[in-house]
Amino acid sequence: PEGRNTNLEVLMLVKSLESKGYVRVTFNWQYNYVYLTPEGIEYLRTYLALPAGVVPATHKKQAGRPEGRDREEDKFGGEGREGRPAFRGGGDREYRPNNSGFGRGGGGD
Repeated sequence: PEGRNTNLEVLMLVKSLESKGYVRVTFNWQYNYVYLTPEGIEYLRTYLALPAGVVPATHKKQAGRPEGRDREEDKFGGEGREGRPAFRGGGDREYRPNNSGFGRGGGGD
């Protein structure tokens, strides 16, 4: 089929681009991660005849975090919980029967 490349062709292309400083390759856990450098972006832009406004999606500015609660304020359940962590209290002990006959410390009578 037209337009299909073998793995060897892709590896040789990446090797060539890396030797020219257009990409940075990181190998981790049997995977190669390839990152474009700013020089590589410029090279591809001229090679593909792309306008200057075309940039990789990872280089576009993302919208800031949506406005919402302050993270420090609700760290321990907000103002209404006297600043205690949400897990304080009975937790799951409230619904467990005390005389269960299995598990750690279950009695096993």
